[in-house]
Amino acid sequence: MSCKHIHNEADSFCIYVKETHFNFMQKIIRDLITLIFAGLLLLSSALSFQLEAQSASFSEMTSMDMRNQLHVDEFTLIDVGNNRVPILISTSEQPITKGIVLIIGDADMPLGRQDSLSQLAKSLPAVGWTTVVMPSLGLSLGPNIAFPIENEGTQESAETDNSTQQNDDLSGATATPLADAVEDGQVVDETTNSLSVTSSISEADLVIYSLEIEAFISATLQHMETTMGHRILVSQGMTAATIAKLAADEHATMQQIDALVINNPYWPIRKLNNKIPMVVAQTPIPVLDLISYWDNSWSKQTEKARKIKARTQLKEVYRQADIVGQTFDQVQKDYVARQIQGWTSYLGW
Repeated sequence: MSCKHIHNEADSFCIYVKETHFNFMQKIIRDLITLIFAGLLLLSSALSFQLEAQSASFSEMTSMDMRNQLHVDEFTLIDVGNNRVPILISTSEQPITKGIVLIIGDADMPLGRQDSLSQLAKSLPAVGWTTVVMPSLGLSLGPNIAFPIENEGTQESAETDNSTQQNDDLSGATATPLADAVEDGQVVDETTNSLSVTSSISEADLVIYSLEIEAFISATLQHMETTMGHRILVSQGMTAATIAKLAADEHATMQQIDALVINNPYWPIRKLNNKIPMVVAQTPIPVLDLISYWDNSWSKQTEKARKIKARTQLKEVYRQADIVGQTFDQVQKDYVARQIQGWTSYLGW
């Protein structure tokens, strides 16, 4: 056998090996792509199922509560996705309506709870506002939510840290309302510790909650579209933080809102909670930030930072007002109603 013939056979064998290896790698890549696609499809389906299940559970629970506590003609059912959700409408008691005040509490907050701002619905119609109480959405907080422990001097330290901190950018809205709030950045308070208990709330839960909140607001605004005037959104807790983020990201639904009134805004995840001062500062609409004795530790952790960040970021209209006292009694309810009335008068409404 000649050397030339041997070389030809060797070359053919090398080509065969290369082709076999190439085909094998192609098959692996195709299989990987198929697995990734299937995984994404399953994740999307699971997220959709979780959203629908959570919404359905909330709708059934709140509708039952409404029917047990109120007469049929005292609430209105609106369509939110595939669910029928109740709202309580109190029309303006003045000949000229100033607009609508939407009121929604923290996650899982009962309407009758003492610190619920839903009780403002009885005061504001007298000064020309139509109020819409939107029952809180469920987030299944349970007993395992962890609250930070504040050391002495926490707020003073937070104020000092934030007054010297460089501007961090949270601009650039994304399809998921909380996705860009997870970035590393502003640290509000390094002296605040957390309980060893891990919060039962995940970032995925908050994303789902944000989608539900936006859908609820959109459906309510659509139902009230024939009422003329300004739109004010009053919210508390995680709902307030979520709504502020939606406003900062300039979501289409929030562009129908003219002003925000927030109380006790927080997220029960530290890296997200630390972003709230910047989120509030970047809202393009006026914000009235109500602080109170009963605000939880997460919210108190950013209380001064919210005011400082609004000032350093040159937010056009931001006011922080203290609800004095330890219990939300009738005197305080009237005080908060006057605060909102005075603030809206300042805005020229």
